[in-house]
Amino acid sequence: MLEMLSFEEGYDRLEQVIQQLENGDLSLEQSVALYEEGVQLARYCGHKLDDAEMRVTQLLSAADMPSRSGDILF
Repeated sequence: MLEMLSFEEGYDRLEQVIQQLENGDLSLEQSVALYEEGVQLARYCGHKLDDAEMRVTQLLSAADMPSRSGDILF
């Protein structure tokens, strides 16, 4: 299910989970279930950020390497 979410959707849901947990109007069972969901969402968003960082790093590395003709790739 998480794989279908964009980073923004996952982050928004994580914010909702945090807000619900901070309100404290939940049973222990509901709190634990929401906490588990929050941990999964945080990991998912973290992986999405890591992937984006790796792509940017690769693009920057490619831009720094001159092509065969001596031009810089953009």
